[in-house]
Parts: sequence; structure tokens; C-alpha cells
Amino acid sequence: MKATCPKDSSHNRFVTVVHMTEDWVVNEHGEFQKVANSDGEIVAGPNRDNTWACQDCGDGTEAIVTD
Repeated sequence: MKATCPKDSSHNRFVTVVHMTEDWVVNEHGEFQKVANSDGEIVAGPNRDNTWACQDCGDGTEAIVTD
């Protein structure tokens, strides 16, 4: 998989979604209080079907993702 910025092919940093676990401290009703541990596990890493925005352009330019 490779992401390419359509404005500048030298750009190589992108913003996309990943899913991670995170431990929380909650009250007796299950309401969030604070993050207990942000060293969670990656549940799903970067996916080619997600939106990839060029970090260097900073204007939401959507990357082209190929296999």
C-alpha cells in the first residue's frame, strides 16, 4: 500500500484513522473520568479504504492510495 499526494509527490505524511483501545477510569455509572492508560492495543491500523489527507498540504488534500 502506498499513499501519494496529488499536489506534491515528495509529501510523505498523511492523516488517517486507526482504531486503538484505551483504558479509562470511570465512576460507578460508567461515566468517563480520565484516561488511565493510553498505551492500548491497535485494533485496526491504517486501511486503504479510509480517507488519507496530506499532512504537509494542511488543506485536507486527499491522497491517492494504491496497492
